[in-house]
Amino acid sequence: MILLVLTTSYAASFPGCEFLCLLSSLSFPVMDENHRFFFILLCVAWFNPLSSSGADDVPNILNRSAVGLSLSGNSASAGAKTEQKLTSDHPDAKIETGEKLQRKPLCDLTQRRADVCDMEGDIRVHGNSSSVLFVTSSGLQESYRILPHPRKGDHAALATVTEVTVRSTTEEEAPKCTTKSRVPAVIFSNGGYMFNFFHDISDALIPLYITSHRFDGEVQFLIRDMLPWWVEKFQPLLKGLSRYDIIDLNRDHEVRCYSHVIVGIMFHGDLYIDPTKSGGLTMLDYGAYLRKSLGLKRETAIKLANPDEEKKPRVLIVNRKGTRRFTNVDEIERMVEMSGFQAVVSEMHENKSLAEFAQVVNSCDVLLGLHGAGMTNLIFLPTNGVLIQIVPLGRMEDVCWINYGAPAVRVKLHYLQYSIRAPESNLIDQFPKDDPVILDPKAVFEKQGSARWVSLYMHRQTVKLDVERFRSVLWHAREIFRQPWN
Repeated sequence: MILLVLTTSYAASFPGCEFLCLLSSLSFPVMDENHRFFFILLCVAWFNPLSSSGADDVPNILNRSAVGLSLSGNSASAGAKTEQKLTSDHPDAKIETGEKLQRKPLCDLTQRRADVCDMEGDIRVHGNSSSVLFVTSSGLQESYRILPHPRKGDHAALATVTEVTVRSTTEEEAPKCTTKSRVPAVIFSNGGYMFNFFHDISDALIPLYITSHRFDGEVQFLIRDMLPWWVEKFQPLLKGLSRYDIIDLNRDHEVRCYSHVIVGIMFHGDLYIDPTKSGGLTMLDYGAYLRKSLGLKRETAIKLANPDEEKKPRVLIVNRKGTRRFTNVDEIERMVEMSGFQAVVSEMHENKSLAEFAQVVNSCDVLLGLHGAGMTNLIFLPTNGVLIQIVPLGRMEDVCWINYGAPAVRVKLHYLQYSIRAPESNLIDQFPKDDPVILDPKAVFEKQGSARWVSLYMHRQTVKLDVERFRSVLWHAREIFRQPWN
């Protein structure tokens, strides 16, 4: 199966994996059993359960003409009365008062993926005690326990996230300031899946951009559970958002006073920025910020004016070393060269900085690789480039489209998706040809469980690409650069 997307019309509203879980749970009528299987599988594979707080961060319209599926509806905003708890079913928040609330609650707990407290006034941050105190004379008592990481409901991810207490207090009870700042502060955690590049970008850096972009560098980051290697790796991107020193809250003994503090970071969807919630910002703006922060020079991909053009588009082959890797990279490289491209084989190694690898990606016109976190590097490709995603055995076409196909289209890339056949997978050497592992991955998932499915198709599988069969995909990719509208 090859899926070719040549327009950006699908880009408007893809909230990510969570929305597909919602569709499955609603048993949406147009979905056949095969689609429902993939939606449930997507929820399990990304450990991303829905919370009970609703789905008001889901875009109003999902339009995916590639599979003929559409949904429209209205989302309701949740309010809170001061005569009762902020949310009657939320154990982490309470308001103790009988008087009418004259200001908004300190924290918003209604979003499905992230709790965020956006406060202005006299705010004191005491990192050593993991507390944020809002000083007020109103007598209104509020208290929240916040996990400042946008994977709400994902217990595996949040196990490494330290809780922050946000509460109101009086001037008499509040600790005295030991340092004062004239700029706002954003508090977030380095916990979760920060060892995976997809999650680095989708769970941390894009939400941080959404939250802090409006301050134009005049903001300070305070990090719980700080990972020094993570801060060093993404230093250029962090400096692109803040001109101030980063504070390690776990080791901080100061009482830091601010007039504006945000606890938690805003999340719109995987590799997604919703312009209706961000003041018009989109992933294209995020791409411009990446180019500026990392010194990426190319804004648009190559154009081939005529059939005799000698220029060759560059193809970056992402060569994974672990799971779901190619076993015939040399053959793929030769076929790429024979098809009129210049091949570049690379992987982001520990001894190569983020900026160095991003520049390699940006120097290319095509990114080619197996489904996995390496596909996240699409964010560094120049506009009008091409992403070619190889789908391993396991019937994960929808997963691949949602994770990387739709995000590619949002940043004005063209998208090609190639599904391997059984002979291209090493699983054909481990199981009989008529085994359900080969013929019916859905049955494996349903009868043997998600852990078995993930072990087989995500962890144990390697791919020997049929380069002759794959040649047509490369032909399509090259033709894209010949089109006048590209």
